This record gives sequence, structure tokens and C-alpha cells, in this order.
Amino acid sequence: MSPNSTRLDLLARRVLSQRIQLRPKEAVTIEAWPAALPWANAFVRQARRIGAKPILLYDDEASYWQEVLSGGAPELGRPGAHEWAVLEHSDVYIYFWGPEDRSRMRALPDATQEALTAFNARWYEVAAKIGLRGLRMELARATEANARYYGVHLGRWKRELVAASMRNPAEFDRPSARLRRALERGTTVRIRHPNGTDLTLALADREARSFLGRVTRETMKRRFGMLASVPTAAVVVSVDESTAEGTFASDRENYLPTGPVTQGAWKFSDGRLRSARYASGGARFRGPYATGGDGKDRPAFLEIGLDPALQISPELEDSELGAITVGIGANAGYGGKSKASFSSWLTVRGAELSIDGTVVVKGGRVR
Repeated sequence: MSPNSTRLDLLARRVLSQRIQLRPKEAVTIEAWPAALPWANAFVRQARRIGAKPILLYDDEASYWQEVLSGGAPELGRPGAHEWAVLEHSDVYIYFWGPEDRSRMRALPDATQEALTAFNARWYEVAAKIGLRGLRMELARATEANARYYGVHLGRWKRELVAASMRNPAEFDRPSARLRRALERGTTVRIRHPNGTDLTLALADREARSFLGRVTRETMKRRFGMLASVPTAAVVVSVDESTAEGTFASDRENYLPTGPVTQGAWKFSDGRLRSARYASGGARFRGPYATGGDGKDRPAFLEIGLDPALQISPELEDSELGAITVGIGANAGYGGKSKASFSSWLTVRGAELSIDGTVVVKGGRVR
């Protein structure tokens, strides 16, 4: 076996054992697109060695886009009964993200995107009903097309995702527990950074949650908690929706559902967002915000990243060690009160975060 195959198998074995706790005789469905096939095949091999029963579903990128361009999006969004049967008889689902060209997907009209993902609500309903455990592998995002879209070096991106996916999520148990205790017991958060950030938020005696890229009994109790993204390492808490004073400015690109925004700066007073500016992509924020409805301008959540392996991986900025993310709008999914139809966020790295005067994050490190 080649060294490359050995590394593929090592990652698959660690992920299946440490992040999903795959057991003998369990039915495992693995779904992958062309670029991720080597990884998916390794997961098939390792699942068999554990004694599980894997099946591999293949999605062809070229065929997918031919169907989309010929008007077949509604059919793609309506899986057949046999595909639903596969899901209903699975214990574990491993998904390697696709389609592979994210810029092409984001360029589609909203109606086409909605048609392509029309199955989502039912998928989660079935998964919750049968007690499915699942992982979404970020490795599949690292393709040539996506590297061009995000403007990152493909080789470095892949190496970073492999290193972070290899990590045992148990390494984050202690630091995440410390952060959760501090966030649950505290009353006031202050975030400062030389880029002009100086923001005060209020905590609301709510549960802080760890997202560590694994599925456990605890995560299964949450809505959508049957699925975890690998890698992910962060602690999130919903904040008091009525309190926010000061400025929060990002130094990381943030990828909103509408596309990327850079160097955002939000100014708050009396618990409301009063102004928002961006170096680029501001229209991607302003458009949805204009129709966001009640609660769109209120502070929603606070997130702290924990993973030292992540530094350049797009759409994982919030999991970088010491990264601080502040969100506005909806936070009911994190135990908050806001069910706003709008959500957005900014991330800064290297800031200082204190809770009731005690520094808990400083210089990209969690204390």
C-alpha cells in the first residue's frame, strides 16, 4: 500500500472511531463527488475493517451540471424512493461536500438553488426519526475550482484540513469546558482589538454549546445535532439580545449565504446595530438585511474558536484558535429568544475577550 493510501486510511480510521464511534454491523452510507473519491474509498475500507456495512453513493460533477443547465434542478431536488430507503436503513451517514464548484452553485438563481435542495427538510426529519449519526467532511471543499474562488493555495488548504481532521476532538474537551463555564456564569463580555474593536455584550445565563466536529449523545439532543462538520472546534453562546455597545470590526473574510464580505465594521448603541460598512461585498449584507424584519439589528451570539491547525481554510474562520465571532439576528438555534429571519456575523482574530474583567482570550490563545 502506498504512503498516500496509508494516510487516507489513517484519517478515515480516526474519524470513524473518534468522531462518530462507528460500531460493528452498523450500516454506513458514504456519499462523495469525484475529487473526494480517494477519501471516500478509504472510509469504505476502514468501515469494513471495523465490521460495519458500508455503501458508497457517487455523484458525478459533470452529469450534475448538465442536468442543472438543462432545467433538471427540480428532479435533482426530489430523490427517488430507493434513495430515501438507503437513508432510512442507515445508522451512519458520511457526506463529502458537493457539488465541487461552490462559485458556480452560488451564481445560480435563488429559485434554482431552492429546487436543488428541496429535499433538505425531509432529510433532517428522517435522520432525526431514525437516530442517524452523520458527518460532513470539509476536505471535499478543497478542489481546484474552490481554491480559485476563495483565493487560497490548494495544497496548503488540503494539508490544513487533513491535519485538523486527524486531530482527536477530545483534545478540546477541557478548554471548551472552561469557556462554557465562564460564559454561563458571567454577566458582561468585552472584546477589544487594535483594529478599532471595542464591544461590550451582556450574557444571559444561558447554556454555552461546544461544536467539536463529533456526534455524541449530548449533540444528538439538539436540533440538527445528528450532523457534525469535520473539522470544527468552537464554543457558542446566545447573548442578551438587548445589550450591545461599541464597535466590532473583522480582519477575516466572512462567507455569508449570499457570498463573501471583507473587513466588516459594525457600530452598536443601545443594543442595536446602528451602522455597517465593508471593504468589499457590502451589498451581500445590505440586501438581506433590508428585508430581515424584527430582530435583525440585535446582538445574537458569541463564538470562540479553538483549533490551532486552522489558519487559512475558507468558511472555517470561526474555528481558528482564538477567533472571536459576533452574530446578529436569529439565535433561537443557540438557545436565544430571537427567531428573526435574518442572520449575519463577523470574525476577528487576535482580539482580547474578557468576562467580568477576567481575560479569557488574548493574542489568539484561550486561557
